[in-house]
Amino acid sequence: MENPKDWPGDDPEAALKQLYNLNYPWLENYIRQNSGTEEDARDIFQEGLIAAWINLKEGRFSGQTDAFSAYLRQICKYKWISQIRSAARKRMQYTEDVSVFEQAAEHTAVTEDQLLEGQLLKSSFAALGEKCRTVLGQFYYQRKSLAEIAAAQGNTEESIKTIKYRCMMQLRKIYLEKHKGNGEV
Repeated sequence: MENPKDWPGDDPEAALKQLYNLNYPWLENYIRQNSGTEEDARDIFQEGLIAAWINLKEGRFSGQTDAFSAYLRQICKYKWISQIRSAARKRMQYTEDVSVFEQAAEHTAVTEDQLLEGQLLKSSFAALGEKCRTVLGQFYYQRKSLAEIAAAQGNTEESIKTIKYRCMMQLRKIYLEKHKGNGEV
């Protein structure tokens, strides 16, 4: 499988099996980490493989096997992000709080820098105290109002507003420190 234009070559089943073995475990892990299920991963992989294969046959991709695997992974990733965004528009609530940071990208083209930024943001969020993670999680992920959060915690709305502000400042500080630690900023 040196030249993708020759794919599937003499043994299409072997080519598909190799693509599956190289990419599906990664995709399933990625989707499970971002509020998905094994069934979601199977569906997204199938859709992504079809789209990548069509692009290959139409000449929109040229490169080696490893590059095609990376191309397939990006297509699958974009399809998953698109599905999550679509679900968010329908106001679905997600059980995994941190995944929303990955969804917040304005552009669908995800570069390595953007992935690093997302990882830094995830680790910064994880470094917050429990109260901050709870308040920010309820406000930004579950889209609860300040009044709802205040009632659930036995606080005033003004108090929760102050806590949210302080937590955001703390998140910003942690994030910037981590950014500096990576030789950036």
